[in-house]
Amino acid sequence: MRVWIDQDLCTGDGLCVDHCHDVFTLLEDGIAYVAEDGQPLNDPGGSGSLAEVPRRHVESVIRAAEVCPGECIFIEIDVPVDAALDVHVDHRIAARIEIRDDEAAA
Repeated sequence: MRVWIDQDLCTGDGLCVDHCHDVFTLLEDGIAYVAEDGQPLNDPGGSGSLAEVPRRHVESVIRAAEVCPGECIFIEIDVPVDAALDVHVDHRIAARIEIRDDEAAA
């Protein structure tokens, strides 16, 4: 599973950091960014802002997306890789989840 933030929508309230500080961070501009291996990925709108979510943080990242007032957290699920994930997603964030099945395209 991967996650990214649309900084144009971010309200900067930090709820995502409260839910999962290992994946989300607030930078000096007051806006949230994703982090990978402790490093913020601050290429807004670019492919460099797509962070792999460690399995242990999947539930927390989903909860952060559900409570985000700016609705700026987007999740990408790779069906072949993430098929074993057993998570429940609130219907409110369904539009911000992209299901990829690259195996079918091959």
